[in-house]
Amino acid sequence: MKEALVSVLTEYPILTLFIVIGLGYLVGELSLFGFRFGVAGVLFVGLAVGSLSPGIALPEIVSTLGLIIFVYTIGIQSGPAFFDSFRKKGYRDSLLAVGVLSFGAALTIALALLIPIAGPRAAGLYCGALTNTPALAAARESVLQKAKNGGATEEQARRMADEPTVAYSIAYPFGVIGVLLCFELMRRVWRIRIEPADEAGDIAVRDFVVKNPGVTGRTVGEVLRLHKEPGFVISRIRQDGKTALVGSGTRLNLGDVVAVVGDEEALERARQIFGEPSATQIELDRTELDYRRVFVSSKEVVGKQIRELDLQNRFQATITRLRRGDVDVVPNPETRLELGDRVRVLTHRSNFHIITRLFGDSIRGTAETDFGSVSLGLVLGVMVGMFPIPLPGGAIIRLGLAGGPLLTALVLGKLERTGRVTWAIPISANLTLRQIGLLLFLGGVGTKAGYSFASTIQDRGLILAGGGAAITFGVTLATMIFGYKVLRIPFGTLMGIMSGVQTQPAALAYAVNSARSDAPNIGYASVYPAAMIAKIMLAQFLVSMLA
Repeated sequence: MKEALVSVLTEYPILTLFIVIGLGYLVGELSLFGFRFGVAGVLFVGLAVGSLSPGIALPEIVSTLGLIIFVYTIGIQSGPAFFDSFRKKGYRDSLLAVGVLSFGAALTIALALLIPIAGPRAAGLYCGALTNTPALAAARESVLQKAKNGGATEEQARRMADEPTVAYSIAYPFGVIGVLLCFELMRRVWRIRIEPADEAGDIAVRDFVVKNPGVTGRTVGEVLRLHKEPGFVISRIRQDGKTALVGSGTRLNLGDVVAVVGDEEALERARQIFGEPSATQIELDRTELDYRRVFVSSKEVVGKQIRELDLQNRFQATITRLRRGDVDVVPNPETRLELGDRVRVLTHRSNFHIITRLFGDSIRGTAETDFGSVSLGLVLGVMVGMFPIPLPGGAIIRLGLAGGPLLTALVLGKLERTGRVTWAIPISANLTLRQIGLLLFLGGVGTKAGYSFASTIQDRGLILAGGGAAITFGVTLATMIFGYKVLRIPFGTLMGIMSGVQTQPAALAYAVNSARSDAPNIGYASVYPAAMIAKIMLAQFLVSMLA
């Protein structure tokens, strides 16, 4: 029976791939004390299937293709947040992440020399303890290149490249569970009582009577320039009994009523600027001015700033709200539109057909993407990954097929558009491509490393598991203690930062549930891109440093 199964799986790799993905999803959904492995279940099923025979391993192109797609889609979506994270406290949080990850690399080197552990396994242990798949891919590629440069045959090099995956698989569970245990431990030791945060309310409209002498006689543009990032949009104004759209040149007079769109904090800021709230609700009058929600699907507007569209002068229209993914935001003139955004446009009813045509308003268009720009971006990413970076001592390091596409995508994601080329990928299409890429990568590396994994777990499994746990606890405790005691970061935000250092969604979900606020999400986003790049680089550094 086993021989027949092995024969079928060896002869039909495409069947093996889908079996691994299907069973992996089922395993990932199993709950163990409230914890699920999620998509990582595909890796463990791949290891189990691959352990049956060395011939079952999927072709290398499967995992390579999956890796490139996976990291590229992450970079495209994370690009704006990555560069924005360096503002204000983003520097502090990113430096904290890079510092503790470097500490983790130093701890890995110490363990490798003490136990001892070979370089490939040490790098895999580091990636597993910190639950980072792109870093694992970078380590595998670095091992492969190092083996070939050392004169190893193709088969020997491939076998050595499987070593990081074996160690990664052993350390990965501790990389998830260990962080959650540290969260709970620190909360008890420091006796932290987490109260529900005062969350900002939903975006709303509020009317204000202009009473402030400091703004009367000034234009709206002059007033807003005095207040950096006000966080609100002025949609309508009533002057002399008539309601009209507000433009930057609209002049404010004493007694005017303005309709302001924003969250609770922004609306309070507007009250301080303009004056007292008004009982009049001018936004309810939709006889002339009305709004329409439209999807951004036209390539003519994607990647452009709202300011560039010049809606007020061209169409007497203004964008008052923008929904991106599952989040509603109040846009500003510098906000760039992305495929899949849904904007609320305020204008005259007679302009609805023009607005619809301008933005596209196609649900199908928001799910499709320009694979010409995706392919061009991937080519650039692969080329960047191949570029050699010299290190002190004559060593050479490359970003590889993980780091190159990721770094390139971060830059392109921030640019969003270059001339007529749109780099942004609609969120729905991005998530689908990302999931496909991750499944291909995990299925590929799992089956290739499965046969080695079975023998290693019997030989040195406990030692590697202990080493992985030591790295996880070391990095997590260092982050929590330094962040809380030295930097005075609030505990809820700190849990999010640690989840970002770990690049671990399961830890983030636990943190959000514990904090009962959005603070962990903010901390997670501030360090995630920097942590991702740092781990990719450090994983390759470990391979080059340890023999």
